[in-house]
Amino acid sequence: MRRKFIGIAATSIFFLSTLRAQDAKFAADSLKYSRDFYSKVHLVAIATLDFGAGGKAEFKYDRYPNGGPERIQTGDGEFARKNAKTWLRSNDWGETGKPVDAQTSKRLNNWVGLINARLNGEPASNDASEGATVMKFLGKEDEGEREELLFEESKEKPKAGSYPHISFGRYKNAKDEQVLLSHFSGPMRLGAREAKVDINFSHLIAVQIQEAAHESPSPASSPSAQESDENLVNRGIDKAKNGDLDGALADFDRAIEVNAKDDAAYYNRAQAKRLKKDAGGAIADYTRAIELGSKNPAAYNNRGNARAENNDRDGAIADYTSAIELKPDYARAYYNRAVTKQAKGDATGAEADFKAAEKLDPELAGEKSDAESKNNHPSGVTTVSLLDGKLKLDIPSDFSRDPDDPKNQKTIAKFSGPDGAWGEVLRGTHGLTPDKLQGYLKKRVAEYNKGFPLPKDGHLQWLKKEIVTIDGRKWADWRFVPMLKGKKDYSHNPVYTRFLTTSYEGQLLEITFTSNLNTNPELKQEIDHIMDSVHLEE
Repeated sequence: MRRKFIGIAATSIFFLSTLRAQDAKFAADSLKYSRDFYSKVHLVAIATLDFGAGGKAEFKYDRYPNGGPERIQTGDGEFARKNAKTWLRSNDWGETGKPVDAQTSKRLNNWVGLINARLNGEPASNDASEGATVMKFLGKEDEGEREELLFEESKEKPKAGSYPHISFGRYKNAKDEQVLLSHFSGPMRLGAREAKVDINFSHLIAVQIQEAAHESPSPASSPSAQESDENLVNRGIDKAKNGDLDGALADFDRAIEVNAKDDAAYYNRAQAKRLKKDAGGAIADYTRAIELGSKNPAAYNNRGNARAENNDRDGAIADYTSAIELKPDYARAYYNRAVTKQAKGDATGAEADFKAAEKLDPELAGEKSDAESKNNHPSGVTTVSLLDGKLKLDIPSDFSRDPDDPKNQKTIAKFSGPDGAWGEVLRGTHGLTPDKLQGYLKKRVAEYNKGFPLPKDGHLQWLKKEIVTIDGRKWADWRFVPMLKGKKDYSHNPVYTRFLTTSYEGQLLEITFTSNLNTNPELKQEIDHIMDSVHLEE
């Protein structure tokens, strides 16, 4: 009996060793396949390096095949090089730009080396006392349309508390295809420092370009995209409205890769960068949109705002002037120029512009008095009148009304608030009667439950979704906030969003305000005050 027991134990060890060997071979084969595959396509790697108290670095690395250009986008700019030569500070894939200093070049090369090390399967730990690297299969993860095979890069004699995890993935409808390296996360020693490293690997698919070569937006060796730049821009705008600024920026980046001459992509990327407090990046993109021939006066007005935020008052005034030249009835540009002149001490010029703004838009009169009394940081409330004075709502001083877009007939008014908060008033073009309001509410709630982008383990917490009566009129009052599993207090959560919807003259009328990424509880109260102030006359 004893000998039989020993035999079973020995057999178990044999099978365990065999399984580990199979795991290691599968991982090694998959890494080799991934390395070969990614060398022939447009590789994209998005990395986060967390050094704890030493700070955090984030970057996106693009590499085209066959000796094509490389690009790194990070918080302090955009860099590119060709043929693995000199790094340039460049926003056109190295076609133009200035060489970087030696320290920046070393940092960029180290980041590229990190990506290549993961593709080459170099061990994250080089402690010889731990023995050889052992790849352990941890299991399969369901990611919706994809499946991920998760491995741990451990050691024969493990000492550390945790080791990196490596994922290989593929789409479920492509079972016959080999898996590709998709994710790496875990502790690593980078030079003299320990870091938590997280890298996502992906690629962009090439299609044949039918236009002449000079019309191709990307480098000569780069592929075109399957999606049009217009669709990417529109998708990015939708993401920005839902608070996903990083996702929006990624779509605008891709749109520019598809068509580097699309001024709309640069303009909208500038808008997103400004919401992320990147005034310098916003100015660069507004400038590029203008250089590409944009005749949108808002591009000049908003670049003026970004320049004012950077204390470039002369540049801001010049931009507001250009906006007014393109659109002589641009009340907001007159107002912004007045505020900037006032900040420069040009009281006479400011007064003339304030008068012009008030003549074009009497509602700016209240903002003028607040600006004068609070040095452009007003407090208080301005009552905004819409629909020929029939709809009124009180807007706090940290919100401002955006210029009207004549191309968008559905939007009656748009407002911008602190840190990307926004609001809008929409007038539908399809019929909506009061008896259909409940059905509309139910449909919209279902759409948000199904399609709203959420983090893993997140859900929409509906704070209210019911029909209420305001001044004798039925309204759908619906509001939500995204919540993480296990959390109950939403006061410091972002994207607090509230809607008021009613039937007005047989059509949809909807008011929306959201805190976007702002987590200040006071902003949620401001939004409630705005919505509670809504008054609509028959």
